[in-house]
Amino acid sequence: MRRSLIALTAVAAIGLAGCGGDDDDPVTDGPAEQVDEPDDADPDEDADPDPGDDPDEPDEGEIVETITVEAGDLYFEGIPETLPAGTIEIEFENVGEMLHDIAIEELDDIVVVAAAGGESDVGTVTLEPGEYTFYCAVPGHRPDMEVTVTVE
Repeated sequence: MRRSLIALTAVAAIGLAGCGGDDDDPVTDGPAEQVDEPDDADPDEDADPDPGDDPDEPDEGEIVETITVEAGDLYFEGIPETLPAGTIEIEFENVGEMLHDIAIEELDDIVVVAAAGGESDVGTVTLEPGEYTFYCAVPGHRPDMEVTVTVE
């Protein structure tokens, strides 16, 4: 029995040796080489930057400024004289008793926010550089509720 165990072990060893790789195959010969990259290597260093990517410019639709506007009966507070170009968020609170809104004349009189007395609304508008007239579009309100804003 001992002889057959030795013979079986020898046959298994020969069979396993035959399962080795092809001596002509350079991929399996020898240990794999490891290439060390410098610790300060930046994987994106060689990538072509997107010419439209400017880290100082916001992405399209990204809010560049939020303003809080209070509207009362025939007044606005909180609309600044200047705003940056881009998407502006308007948080609108109507502390008056009448309906008020904010429309922009140069954008085809679009109403950005509107709220009944005691209510609030939030809206966004994207502005290019230029001058814009923000006003309340409720009939009779515009003479007292109009502000010119310069967008830079």
